[in-house]
Amino acid sequence: MSSRFQTFQTAIESEDPKSLLNYILRSSPIVLFSTDETGRIDFASGKALDMLGLDSSAFVGTNFVEHQWNAEIREEDGTLRKLSQTEALQLALHGREISAEIEFLGRHFAVRLSPAMGEDGKIHGTVGISLDITERIIAEEILEKRTIDFQTIIGALPVVIFSISPEGKIILADGKGLERLKINSKEIVGKTIFERAGNRPEVMDAFRAALSGEESIYHSSMNNLLLETRMYPRFNRKREVQEILGIVYDISDRLEYENRLKQSEEKYRGLFQNNPQIMFVFERTSLNILAVNKTAIASYGYTEEEFLKMKISDLRPEEDRPFLFQAIKTLKEGQNSFPEMKHLRKDGTSMYLDIVSSPIRFHDMDSVLVSGMDVTERVKMQRENSFNLEVISQVNDAIISIDGEQNITYYNSYAAKLYEVEEGECLGKHYTSMFSEDWISDQNYKEAMEDWDRDGASKRELIHTLRSGRKISVESNFKKIRAGGYLVPGLIMVNRDISEKVEARTSLEEALVRLAKTNKELEQFAYIASHDLQEPLRTIASYLQLLERKFSEEIKPEMKEFIRVAVEAAKRQQGLIESLLSYSRVGSDSVHRSKVDTNEVLEEVLKDLSSIILESETKLTLSGTFPEINADRDQIRRLFSNLISNGIKFRSPNRKPEIRISVKQDQGNLEFSISDNGIGMDSKYFDRIFIIFQKLHARSEYPGTGIGLSICKKIVENHGGKIWVQSSVGRGSEFSFTLPGV
Repeated sequence: MSSRFQTFQTAIESEDPKSLLNYILRSSPIVLFSTDETGRIDFASGKALDMLGLDSSAFVGTNFVEHQWNAEIREEDGTLRKLSQTEALQLALHGREISAEIEFLGRHFAVRLSPAMGEDGKIHGTVGISLDITERIIAEEILEKRTIDFQTIIGALPVVIFSISPEGKIILADGKGLERLKINSKEIVGKTIFERAGNRPEVMDAFRAALSGEESIYHSSMNNLLLETRMYPRFNRKREVQEILGIVYDISDRLEYENRLKQSEEKYRGLFQNNPQIMFVFERTSLNILAVNKTAIASYGYTEEEFLKMKISDLRPEEDRPFLFQAIKTLKEGQNSFPEMKHLRKDGTSMYLDIVSSPIRFHDMDSVLVSGMDVTERVKMQRENSFNLEVISQVNDAIISIDGEQNITYYNSYAAKLYEVEEGECLGKHYTSMFSEDWISDQNYKEAMEDWDRDGASKRELIHTLRSGRKISVESNFKKIRAGGYLVPGLIMVNRDISEKVEARTSLEEALVRLAKTNKELEQFAYIASHDLQEPLRTIASYLQLLERKFSEEIKPEMKEFIRVAVEAAKRQQGLIESLLSYSRVGSDSVHRSKVDTNEVLEEVLKDLSSIILESETKLTLSGTFPEINADRDQIRRLFSNLISNGIKFRSPNRKPEIRISVKQDQGNLEFSISDNGIGMDSKYFDRIFIIFQKLHARSEYPGTGIGLSICKKIVENHGGKIWVQSSVGRGSEFSFTLPGV
């Protein structure tokens, strides 16, 4: 070790708090080190080691040339040269001092490597110091980026940015607004504000105000444009104005918009005030009334001053206010209609309004515009005739009204005909004098009573037995009738004879059974046909190949080509038949449901496809928790296998395939998605791809029969789900399907 570093080492090991070297090493972001003539590091210390999470033992005993080094040195001619550790060591040992910037363990250092002289005056090694300059490098990069960003923004904004010295000299003029003003910055920079001001005193007033430390503003016109100029003082640390910064805006469009807005406001204020309908505006949170028109003032009896001190809830009866608060809370954008709302006048009398409410912004507040039409007379008439209106609205069916004691108070002529009684014969009697009812099932009765208790109405299919013993099927709508102040029945029944409908439905169900049987027979036919049709094709292909081998020397080349085409066609036809057989096997009758763990199914599928996955370097991602489902395990396995292999098969030639499999809950069902980054497809083919034997590409591009997605569709529909695709050309496809959970 050199005598100089022996002194350093002694000073550090003494831990003398007054030692200047000890203080520097423990307070500054540096590393001080020395090496012998072979490059072996025999001393290292400094705070920068702590910042790197290292200590001197990590370096002492190691060789300088072994450490990461990425630096350049500037030659005497000004050029930069890459410098390795070995070159740096040799240069220092030959008396040259090396300065460079390096990157080490993610941080930046300024390094100075110097020759270490012994007491004999000879070079016995090197001494070095590294200063951590990471923060400086980061700050320089940020400053450079911000400078570029600022220049980019200024160049793009439709404004003019300028700077003026306190003496009035224009230092800077920039911005896209110069083009609109037809001014070149060279015409402005270097001149004085006094020259530019001319005979416009407002310019000089604004400049003097800025010099005094105030923000200033003035308006002017140029090239038929209206301009707004703002000046801002920029201070130095002594709070002296060092520079005047300014910005010029084109406000021509804004002034025109403000004028139009003012005219529009005046127009709509007139429409609001003179509208024949009741209109007012209230603030949505506080419910304070903000504006009211003349019609409302006349209808309610309040003055405008009284209105503006009220809340919207003051106009409603107390029992209706909970509905009001809920309606305001759930208002949708656009018009919201509320018919026959009860409102209170100043004198305490009631009136009814058909209300249309719309959320708006009024004086920068979330508000509601209310438009109301007085329908008090209409409501009064409807209430007086509510029972008759109920009956008249249902005249095409059997209408029967029953009071609270289940006695018949009214039935129309159609009911008399349907139930085979005389008109008026059953009035005042228990309803069983006309019919007795069969609820079909206890569940049917239970659900009807739940509807009755919750909604005051129910709709059910019943069997009514007439007095003659004949049974009819009816669709019965029965509901409570409320008409306050009048003697009204407890409920009204509207019954429709659906006997023919029930017979038709029974016939349809029988037809469906027959259809299912026919489909089964067709599936059996397809199975048999697929087997029987393959045998002749195999014979044709075999004998053609045998003919070619036996007479290969005698057959001309064009005949060999004919044989090859024929054999390929036979094999292709055989593949189509096999696909048809496969499709016929995936029938609804073949579904054997059980509890299926989709995680296990996916593991099996990925194992089956492992070779093609490895060969194509496909990246597979499973997203979400894959649950258990109630399904046919083999069919679900085939469904996932077809969709995943399709994603690999139709991959892009420009990137490695990526497939993502996910699942989520969707209205009680499970929605699975399998997306890829392949070649994609045009949206016009979304429906076509699920049709049997439909292909979008030539066999030479992508082999196959075009039946895979048809089988997928059939499997999903067998399980009561649906399947669809979203895709775009060149970006990939996403196939989604729903399945019932456990």
